[in-house]
Parts: sequence; structure tokens; C-alpha cells
Amino acid sequence: MEFKVITEYFEKIDKTSSRLEMASILSDLFLKTPAKDISNLIYFCQGTLGPKYKSVSINLGEATIISCISEYLGLPENKIKEEYLKLGDLGVVFETLQSTKSQRTLFSKALEFDEVYNTLLKIAQTNGKDAVSNKLKYFKFLLYNLDKVSAKYIIRFPIAYRLGFGDSTIIDALAFLEANKLNLPDEEKKEKQKEFNEIITSKYNIASDLGLIGKVIKDKGIDGVKLLSLIPFIPFKSQLCERAKSFEEIKERLGDRFLVDTKIDGFRQQIHKFGNEIKIFSRNEEDITHMFPDIIKAIKRIPKDFIIDCEAVAYDEKHDKYFSFQMTIQRKRKYGIIEFSKNLPLHLNVFDILYYDKKEVYLEPFEKRRELVVNYFNYPPLIMPTNAIIVTDIVQLKDFFNKCISKGLEGIIAKDLNASYKAGVRGFHWIKYKKSFGEDIDTIDACIVGGFYGKGKRSEKGIGALLMAIYNPDNDTYSTIAKLGTGLSDEMLEDLSKKLNDLKLTKKPKDLITNIEPDFYVIPKIVVEINFDEITESPIHTCCYDKLKQKGLALRFPRLIKFRDDKSEKETTSEEEIKRMFLLQKNS
Repeated sequence: MEFKVITEYFEKIDKTSSRLEMASILSDLFLKTPAKDISNLIYFCQGTLGPKYKSVSINLGEATIISCISEYLGLPENKIKEEYLKLGDLGVVFETLQSTKSQRTLFSKALEFDEVYNTLLKIAQTNGKDAVSNKLKYFKFLLYNLDKVSAKYIIRFPIAYRLGFGDSTIIDALAFLEANKLNLPDEEKKEKQKEFNEIITSKYNIASDLGLIGKVIKDKGIDGVKLLSLIPFIPFKSQLCERAKSFEEIKERLGDRFLVDTKIDGFRQQIHKFGNEIKIFSRNEEDITHMFPDIIKAIKRIPKDFIIDCEAVAYDEKHDKYFSFQMTIQRKRKYGIIEFSKNLPLHLNVFDILYYDKKEVYLEPFEKRRELVVNYFNYPPLIMPTNAIIVTDIVQLKDFFNKCISKGLEGIIAKDLNASYKAGVRGFHWIKYKKSFGEDIDTIDACIVGGFYGKGKRSEKGIGALLMAIYNPDNDTYSTIAKLGTGLSDEMLEDLSKKLNDLKLTKKPKDLITNIEPDFYVIPKIVVEINFDEITESPIHTCCYDKLKQKGLALRFPRLIKFRDDKSEKETTSEEEIKRMFLLQKNS
């Protein structure tokens, strides 16, 4: 399949803001895509060269790409930078400036998608001596052999340009692809699309490789997808919690008998062990195995194969207490790992299991899964089950909560003993409880989507305040919820300014819904935890705008608590959760 054909579809998508239309265009593209190309095309649509857990990165910086464009067009770099400031998109800069000159080509035939993809893969895999010059050689090959529209998308690719849609739209497109095979009236077809969407989403939550799912659909259809289950060394999406306003609500939702677990502010991990091979994944599906040699060593003691959900937290042996999350997250590093593991030992708290000894158990009741955890994952001091109890009344529940708080823990998580593991789902099977609303303790996670330069001393740091937003999986968009300036030290501002410079956009992205125009926009990559006084109705912010009849929700007096390096931009607190918090607060 010619790459030019694919970029023609991307151009159509670029001209619409309707997610339904985007999905329809994508579906048509997937229909025309050969089965051998579909996985890689889906990865390309996700802005990567493979599933997230393989961590394939091109590592070509903006300055290098500008230099490459300058050489190709025969124009000074300053001219390229000048146009970039005006247009805010290096791909568009190339397309615009190239229209004034004829393109040079080495071959008469158009490049196929697999040749383009494999060339990008070569760029990503090129390391060592002369890596930069070799990467540039491959990159120039693409520029010199693609039409200007196709080249535009290649230029955008290394600098995290997003096509304006996310995983939800790709899933919609795959559901459309399957439903369109059926000769059904429109209304019945819509129902089938919804059904197929739910099937694909549930399987993506268990085996988070959308390229793989796309390949199965091309080869075997939706029936093939239904057969997918846990796959060794392909991460699953973590089960998520709902919030409760009171102990009474917890008991009302979970009944007369349920488990209460400690809520640990640590580094959530999933660990896969099959034979002699062990892999550790973060909650946002990154392969972090090499960062935890101490955990790997301890895990080898467990004889059976398994997949577990757990929380690693730095432990202060001298004072018999856990360190803060900010200390724990320091273990997520590339260098000095062995020495750091000695100075900052971890406790691995195992709280759930999805696979054990040749058997999938994630569909079993939680009580049964908990028994497996307690019986087979008790290797102190490094590996232990979480400190949980089964309660039958509110007195026990309150007592356990108070003990957790006294030990410096965040709170508790109450769990339904009869429920299966709900990968990627937020619900009342797991309920978190920290403090009542109004006690200045509850927090949300949001991502940075823009910045304000500020005045006076703060302007010297390059940034004065941040525009915060949350991700809406229902429509692949981000909606604003706060302007954040409190909780940022001068040192934080300087460091953050450097990070945001690499993510800057000069125009508003299509998937950001905002009534506020910051001084600059950024690609939503950085997630932070925010404390606040209350959630209020807002005529300005867009969070929950559609859900609350043309009123948005905003955080009053937001304060930065910490950066959540363990979370992706799509793991922010959801609109539904924000709305629920608002209503709980209102009724309390």
C-alpha cells in the first residue's frame, strides 16, 4: 500500500473535528489496508512504531529536523525557524516552502507504507558511533522520495505530533469496519457497532496492543477478537477505583462482608513471570524491568508462572515506615540503579493476581484471588501481600481506616469479594476513601495543556502558571479544569519550563476544548496531582460542560502536590469522577 494513499486519508481527517467522521474515514482506510500492514499502520496512527510496552523512540530532535529541512530546501535555518514561529507546525512549514520549489526524487516509484515504516524503524534502532548522521541519512531518504504532503507527516512524526484522535477513535474505526461487513439497516448497524466497540475495548484492556487487535480483526474478524485473553508479557490496563463520600456509602455498595486494603502511595506495577523470563510494567504500560534488579531477584524465588498487580514503595527500615511517593518514584531511573536500590530499598505489596500456574484467574471472584496472593506471595521483607482485612461492620471499617491514617498512609480501598478483575475499568468494585470532602485532603490528577508566562519574578523563570485539563475517553478530547500557579517552587518552574519547551505548540490542538487562551499550548504529556478547596461551577472551564447543561466545573484554589511520572496523559481523573465528586461535595 502506497504511503501517499494513507496520508490522503490523514488529510481528510485533518479537515474534520467530528470524531464520528474521523472514525468513518479511518475505517475506510483500514478496509483498504492489507493485513500485513494493519498493525504497523495502527501504531503509526498512535504516533509510535510499536505498542507502548516496547518503547520504540526515534530520538530526532526539533533542531536536527530543522537542519534537515534547511538542507533539503536550500534555505537558511533562520528562515525555517521564522516560518515555524508563524505556522506552529514544521510539517506545514515544509509543505508551504516546498511549494515554491520542485521536489528532487531518486526513484520514479512511490514509496510503499512498509518501506516508510521500516525506514523510521531503522532511525529508531540506530545507535552508537555516528548514530546522528546515520539517522539523518534515513530521514533524508524519506524527504527526498515522498511528495510534500506525505513528507509533512514524516516531519511531524518524531516531534510527537498527534493526528487529532486517540485510541478510542481507532477502536471506533475497527468496530465500524466489522459492522460494515454486515448487511443491516442503519439502526441495527449502529447497535452492532456499539457491541463490537465494547468487545474490542474489553480485550484491549486485557491485552493492550491495539495493533495486535487490528491484525486479529483483519485475519479472523470480531470472533477472533472474542478469543483474545491475557497474553504473557503484554501488559493489561489497571483496574481503577471509584470514590466514596462516607463509610456508610462503602457498606451500602459492598454489602455486609468485603475486604479493606491499605491505600499505599507507591509505584504501581504489574509483573509477568513465565519460565525464567520476568518483565515489570508500569501502570501506563512501559517496560521498566531493568530498573528493579532487586525485585527481579526476589521474584525468581517464586516457582510458578504468574501475572500480578502490585505496588512498590520505598521503605525506611530505620523508622519502620514508608517513604513518600516522590522518594519512591526516584527508583524509576536509567543510571545508577544498583547503588540506588541499596540506598532506597523497596517493599513490593501484592494486592491482586490475574494468572497463576497455567490458569487465568482474573475472572475468578476476588476472594479466591486474594487467597492465592496470601498463600504464594509472602517472601518478606521484599515481597508481601498487602495488609488487608475482611470487615462486616462499620466499626471495623473505621478502625482500620484510622490505623492506616496513623501510619501515614493515604487511606483505604474497599473491595468487592465477589467481583472479577475489571481491567481498565473504574467502578464501585474497588472504592477508595481518604477523607471527607471539605477537609482539604482529596486530590485529582490532571495534565498540563498550556502555560502563562506570568509577571515579575515568575516571568524570569519562563512560566508563571499552568492550564490544566483532564482527558475524556468518550470523545478523545481534553477539557480544562484549572489555572494552576500555587505549589510550584522557583526550582520546579525552571525545570518545568525546560520540559514544556520540548512540548510547545503554537496553536490550539483540535482535541483541546477550552475557552481560555494561554500564552502557549503544549502537548499533554505531564500529569500532576492537584489539591484544592472545592469544586465549583464555572462559566469559563469546560470540564463536564455537556454533562451540566452548559456549565463547566473548576477547582477552587488548586495547589500542586506532586508530579505523577507514573501516569500517562490518558490516566487523569475522569469527567464522570469529577462530576461525582462535585455532587458528593454539594450534598455533604
